[in-house]
Amino acid sequence: MAESFLEDQLRRIREMTERMSRATDHAAELNDELTRHREAIRRSPLNEVRDFRPYSPTHQTQPETAHESRERSQSDAGSARRHTARESTRRRR
Repeated sequence: MAESFLEDQLRRIREMTERMSRATDHAAELNDELTRHREAIRRSPLNEVRDFRPYSPTHQTQPETAHESRERSQSDAGSARRHTARESTRRRR
């Protein structure tokens, strides 16, 4: 009876060792697969895209449109005309 108990324990230990070996192998395979996946993400075609904009990407303002630029220059010119008109009126007095 003691021999059959010891044989049964040895069989269980061998089975557990085999299970642990399979689990270790499976964990190593998963780790390799995750590593390959991370490398594939880093090599995405979008990572090769370059930004050729003339302004810094950290600068968050949008480039001015031609219409906005024209409006700003017209308003600047108008304020300059008003300013010189006031000065010339003052000089006449």
